[in-house]
Amino acid sequence: MPYDSTASLPYHEPSIETLLILSSFIILLNAINWIVDKWLFCGLVGQILIGVAWGAPGGQLLASDTEKAIVELGYIGLILLVFEGGLSANMSSLRANIFLSTCVALTGVAVPIALSFILMPLTGATHFQCFAAGAALCSTSLGTIFTLLHACGLGTTRLGVVLTSAAMLDDVAGLIMVQIISNLGTTTSEFSAVTVIRPVFVSIAFGTSAVVICRFVLVPVHELLLRSDSWVCTIAEHQKLPLVSYITLLVGAVTASSYAGTSNLFAAYIAGAVISWWTTLDSSPIRPLSPLYGVQHETGRPDTTTEGGQVDIHLHNQPAQDISRSDVPVPVPQTTSVFEHYFQPALVWVLQPFFFASVGFSIPITALFTARIVWKGIIYTILMMLGKIAKLEAIKRP
Repeated sequence: MPYDSTASLPYHEPSIETLLILSSFIILLNAINWIVDKWLFCGLVGQILIGVAWGAPGGQLLASDTEKAIVELGYIGLILLVFEGGLSANMSSLRANIFLSTCVALTGVAVPIALSFILMPLTGATHFQCFAAGAALCSTSLGTIFTLLHACGLGTTRLGVVLTSAAMLDDVAGLIMVQIISNLGTTTSEFSAVTVIRPVFVSIAFGTSAVVICRFVLVPVHELLLRSDSWVCTIAEHQKLPLVSYITLLVGAVTASSYAGTSNLFAAYIAGAVISWWTTLDSSPIRPLSPLYGVQHETGRPDTTTEGGQVDIHLHNQPAQDISRSDVPVPVPQTTSVFEHYFQPALVWVLQPFFFASVGFSIPITALFTARIVWKGIIYTILMMLGKIAKLEAIKRP
């Protein structure tokens, strides 16, 4: 009987060339990130450039199958980044500044899209192409926002809360528009209103259902756990339960959103926000924190430690601060400690660098530097900078 090569993957030792290329790729991704972050606070740019150099646009050192694997692993990193953004969200702070954050977010979405229509006389682009370009640049990088605000010491002030929540709303709007553009770009039939409204209404329904589940399912469960002295409460206090609940909720939300027709990144943020909301319930028996998880790691993330290097596990029992009228720092949700202990090492050292490197794989660097393209790119960059400055003006005039 002949051997079926599809039944298994024969194990072959990688060549020394392959080992050197992959090891240098991973090492340089992290080294460049540290160096650029140290001086310019934008290490992700260095990781993108490494992706350009090692990938198909540059030296073509990585095999095509390897690049595809890096793209897929990097997307897992992107999901975890958005999930961490949801975990870091402070629900009380967001509610106190929701109107101002919404105004800032709307400005950050509308102005870049409006300015993008200047491309029509410059390049002869269609309305759809101008809208797609503006939608692609209306979102704000949460990673960049968190890094810069933390470096300036503004991460937990009112300004930091408004900017981060507005950036999250921008990303949600951008994700919906990307889904719409993707559907419009791949459809071969005539234009249908369903193509446009389905991602919008599915996203709204997904967010609404999360609120309903929290109010009418999780709150009764929380009260039941508070009253229970049986084995249920013992299981709820197990230190591994937060890890299981994080994974279950994240995987379930991402899977459901993908089949429903909305962005799985939006679902990842909702999953993180639900967990963050759970920790705001007073005296919750499910402690997403223990001394084991209280140790902070040096990863450039917002510092949530107190003196002695331990996280204050009673922050959620303290009176809420009125951050709508002052710049008093707001307690950072404790949920990030579980994330940092279990998820962040792989995210920071492997998955996140892979994601930004995969962005570099898709940049046609050799086709960009022509006189006709460069001057148009400079003009468009200036327009988008004006769009971001308009967002800051919206903060001054709430």
